[in-house]
Amino acid sequence: MRTLCILSSALLLAGCQGLYSSNTQNSTDKEAANNQLYHTSSVYSSLQIHNRTADLGRAYSMTPSNTDMLQQAAATHQANLWADLADKMQLDMPLDHPRVVAQREWYLKHPGYMRSVSERARPFLYLIKEEIEKRDMPMELVLLPVVESTFDAKAYSHAHAAGLWQMLKSTGKHFGLQYDTWYDGRYDVMASTNAALDYMAYLNKFFDGDWMLALAAYNSGEGRVQRAVRANRRQGKPTDYWSLSLPKETQSYIPKLLALADILKHETHYGMEVPALPNRPQLAVIKVDRQLDLHMAADLAGMKREQLKALNPAFKRTATSPTHLADILVPVAHAQGFEIAMVDLPEQERKSYKPYRVQGGDSLGRIAQRYGSSIQAIRQANNLSGTTIRIGQELMLPTPYQGSPAIAAPAGGVYKVKSGDSLSAIASRFSVSINELLRWNSLANKHTLRTGQRLVVAANAG
Repeated sequence: MRTLCILSSALLLAGCQGLYSSNTQNSTDKEAANNQLYHTSSVYSSLQIHNRTADLGRAYSMTPSNTDMLQQAAATHQANLWADLADKMQLDMPLDHPRVVAQREWYLKHPGYMRSVSERARPFLYLIKEEIEKRDMPMELVLLPVVESTFDAKAYSHAHAAGLWQMLKSTGKHFGLQYDTWYDGRYDVMASTNAALDYMAYLNKFFDGDWMLALAAYNSGEGRVQRAVRANRRQGKPTDYWSLSLPKETQSYIPKLLALADILKHETHYGMEVPALPNRPQLAVIKVDRQLDLHMAADLAGMKREQLKALNPAFKRTATSPTHLADILVPVAHAQGFEIAMVDLPEQERKSYKPYRVQGGDSLGRIAQRYGSSIQAIRQANNLSGTTIRIGQELMLPTPYQGSPAIAAPAGGVYKVKSGDSLSAIASRFSVSINELLRWNSLANKHTLRTGQRLVVAANAG
């Protein structure tokens, strides 16, 4: 059974609890205070602004037009995902610590860094925000993929850590990620996010609720941090994160996160503009109950194949794994059409794979000819960079799927529905997407289709 689950994503993160500069804190000038109010979109949450509007209006003799400006700023602030994330960060952090200051200065000198990171985070950020909120965890954790992977879902490190959250295979397996020749869960945005947050919850409990130590342990391991804590305790030294003797990378790891959080919370103060992201879901999750060819999935969803692959980098071949269910991420705008197409897809058109063990005298060409496939299809299905194969090697042979040949739209661009027709079949026949058919014909769902109905099947029809 397939279910459509609108989830998340869009873009980037937020910041950590910070303090204004001493000039802002000590200002008593009424005009300066008003100016500060007009920039609340980077300081206060929209809820805070709404609750304080009446009091501020009385305190500063605000006219109705000024109040309108404040409310408009609040609405703009709420619509920006980065600002919303920043408002929800609550950890108490020493933003004046030299290591934090150094990292903040680096970010401010390289504004292009966050622009690039934000663009990569665009599809996934809202998804991560939702998962953190479900668990009632610190929203600062949403910044970990920035520090870990610069929000590159395909990132792989020299230490063999992978994905947005840079998880080791052993750690990921311990927290529920799956692996086989078809799939690596560390690259699955949803699965790896849940595994990483499970790991963070474990570390937080391990260190008695100290999030700083938990974050440090995420980077260098709980054993190393625990040994550093014990060493300080034996010497009568403080055992907080800032006092521990930890690897150089771990010493800069948390300051990178805190500095970025501070900038996001006080964007106007620091003069660094981070591109606003829409505060709404960008992706939908389609649950697939059997193996599915990803090229077919992209065609059914009306998407470019490269786009579908970019959103779902966990799949190592051109199909989902035959051994377990899969979650496919697609843009929200394509979700309904894809769900309908999956329901309508005839059984005989569902691509499957069968194992084959290479024998003496085999070549990819001979195997492809024998089983009605192609060299390219076999290479893609098995992630082969060339055509070399060896005796005893196991290959997965795909059933042929090239997509249905397009048929020219009928005169006038209108098609009369016949018995047995489905939206997916009609969309495939005329090389259009199901979403286009739904939109052109003002259809709510597949159940509105009936024999004899006239459908617009071309963009310029009617």
